[in-house]
Formats: sequence, structure tokens, C-alpha cells
Amino acid sequence: MEREIESIAVKPAPASRARAEVEAAERASMTSPDRVVDSILRAIRAGVYVPGQRLIEADLTRDYQVSRGPVREALKRLAAEGVLTLTRHRGAYVRSLSRAEVRDSLMVLEVLVGLMAKLAAKAIHQGDNAERMRAAYKRLLASQQDGGTAAFLDERRSFYDTILQIGGNHELQRMLPLTQIHLLRMQFQAYITPRDRQKQFAEYKTITETILSGDGIRSEKVAALHLRRTRLSLMRLPDEAFPVLRGSD
Repeated sequence: MEREIESIAVKPAPASRARAEVEAAERASMTSPDRVVDSILRAIRAGVYVPGQRLIEADLTRDYQVSRGPVREALKRLAAEGVLTLTRHRGAYVRSLSRAEVRDSLMVLEVLVGLMAKLAAKAIHQGDNAERMRAAYKRLLASQQDGGTAAFLDERRSFYDTILQIGGNHELQRMLPLTQIHLLRMQFQAYITPRDRQKQFAEYKTITETILSGDGIRSEKVAALHLRRTRLSLMRLPDEAFPVLRGSD
């Protein structure tokens, strides 16, 4: 299995372009509020909007070429999903997660991602699942060499999406706190060192190898351990990594 993973090339995969084309087609069929929601989430993933940043309605209407109605509806929906914080006098802010919220979210993710990996391992030998798993890891590995944070975050999301899809449990997909994951990824990017990144990719490799082996019990353990290590690492960060938004009452 070690040889199988090491033989994967790290050139950008054509599947990334195909995925972008599919996403563009989906956006074309969205309503105006849907497009604003999607655009804000994409901007958060790309680091254009960061935790604690204020979003101004006038700027959003100009940037997304919609009226204030769709923008306000989108902001309310994102606030209900926990992505934004709406304040009475200061408007909308990208939500910053507290230390307790980060701890609790990662405790939940540890269990869910472990189950996700277990299900994927059990289904890995069906159809083209093994090929899809290798391709997702290949794209993630390529993003490391590209060095772009946005590309890395996008391919890491695709990596976990692939594991989830291979597992085939639609209820698990519904239960995963995806918006929390986006915020977690962006809030702490500045605190991730090159050494931390190397450790992350070593763990992604282990997760991939174990899923490809078809060992469900071990896959669950290594994926959960990855999330547990992430949680313990973030809990050691200084208080300034967990900014508190004032005036949100």
C-alpha cells in the first residue's frame, strides 16, 4: 500500500476543472439569495472574508449585482446557519468561533469523520471507489506543492467530500456541520506552521492508505485521531486566536 500511494503523481488533476464546470452550471440555476449565500461561502473558503470581518450591504449589492432584498435574505440565512453574526447596530460579521465552540465542534467532528472513514473503507472495493479515493488524495497532494492556501482548502474539502460520498450515508452528510468546518479552517490558517502542514499531510496519507486497505475499524481510528490531534493543537493556541466580537447583543 505504501508503494501504491507513493506512486501517485502530483500534477494538477483534470477532475478539478470538471468539478469547477459542474459548480458553475449549478450556480447558473440558483436564485439571487442562493447565489449571494454561495458567493459569501466561497469567499470565506478563499480567505477573501475572514472571521471577524464586517460585511457591508452596499458592497455586497455592488459586488454581486443584486438588490438589497436578496442580500438581506442571504445574510439572515447565513446567520441562522452560524456563519455570520448579525448585530443590532453594527451589521453583519463573519463569525469568530470561541475556544469552547472550537473544542465542542471538533469533538463532534472527531466522531462523525471517524464514522465517515469507516464507511468509506467498507465500500472502497465497490465500483470505482478506490480510483476516486486515490484521485482525491492526488489532488490534495498537488495543492501542497502549489503552496496556495485557497487551493489547499478547496482540495481538502474535496478530499473529505470524496470519503463521505464513497461511504454512501446521506444522513451523515446532512449532519456534518459544514459551515463550522469552513470557519474553523479560515480562523486558524495564520497559526499553521510549515511543520504543522507536514504533519497534516502525513496524516492524510495514513487516512488514504487505511481506507484503501478496506480496514473499517482502523480507518475510523486514524481519522478520529487526526481530528483529536487538531483539537488538542488548537486548544494550545493563545487567546488572540479566539477573538470575541463586541456589541453583538
